[in-house]
Amino acid sequence: MEKGGRIPLDRKLAELVGCDWQTAAEIQRISGGETLEVAKTLDRLWEGGLIERETLDIGIGARRKGGGAQLRRIRYRRKISKP
Repeated sequence: MEKGGRIPLDRKLAELVGCDWQTAAEIQRISGGETLEVAKTLDRLWEGGLIERETLDIGIGARRKGGGAQLRRIRYRRKISKP
């Protein structure tokens, strides 16, 4: 996507991110955008301080003898302004 095309996607996603926590996949389904571009845009909005991000590392399976896996859940929400 060209640099000029990023601004409309930034604006669109900033408006779509709600007050409740949402995953990038949920936001992508609402926006209809391409998965990679949506993920990059959400990170850009977070780095710019326009939205909040929450990460949670989740252990899956048995951790004995090097088994199991580590997943990371990332969710976003609209930045809540404090009165």
